[in-house]
Amino acid sequence: MIGILGASKYEGILDSLNERTVVTTRYGEVSVALGEVSGQAAAYVRRFGWEDNIASNVANHAAHALAFKALGVTRAITLNGFGAVNPNLQVGDLVVYHDYIGMCEREPTTIFAGEPLWPRANMIDPFCPEIRQALVSAAKGGHRPVHSQAVNICVQGPHNETPAEIEAFRRWGADIVCTTIYPEVVYYRELEICFAGLCWISDMAGVEDSKDWKMITLEELQTIVSGAVGSIAEHSACRCNRTWDGIENTLPDWYLKMR
Repeated sequence: MIGILGASKYEGILDSLNERTVVTTRYGEVSVALGEVSGQAAAYVRRFGWEDNIASNVANHAAHALAFKALGVTRAITLNGFGAVNPNLQVGDLVVYHDYIGMCEREPTTIFAGEPLWPRANMIDPFCPEIRQALVSAAKGGHRPVHSQAVNICVQGPHNETPAEIEAFRRWGADIVCTTIYPEVVYYRELEICFAGLCWISDMAGVEDSKDWKMITLEELQTIVSGAVGSIAEHSACRCNRTWDGIENTLPDWYLKMR
């Protein structure tokens, strides 16, 4: 099953909506739309709430990840509009980022919060290379410039960044800035779910106000996601779903029951 995270208006990415369900997790309840994309079972979470009225810094990202795991999701895609830090990027460009910098204070920092001991996930390759390649290939079929690599810096929000902050991020090597991704990328690695994201540059960070943000249409996004999902192999050859191979004895019982 494919999991998709996005704003409420993009739920129409599902080719068919079969039902809605509520999944109870150790971090709270999550409403999920179940349907299909490119003939594959898919689950869609409105990550900012039913009416996009929950800011990303307080959205329950841990519950979203656990809900996907409980439903049997093995691969997840996140869809967002982000600001450009790198001046070589332009509003409207599509980006499939490959790395991140966490610059925010969010809880929990691990899906294993509350456990006396927990294993440390390897984040050398934080985003699934197979999903990333599928997203890049599908995006290149459109009319927009596509960037196959970028460093995504995640800040606390929900306010926008200052010009001084943007300049600092640029000097650190960041290309785009967001208020999602971290620590949720860690949750997906801990849950052994392949995870990657597609973003469209909605603004030049530190320059344009939120009222000027440029968004992508549902129709265009649906074409890209459908193409990407249709090209992802049924069985992964990446390391994402083998995070804990050989050290299963370090995992808590509640996790082993889900694994």
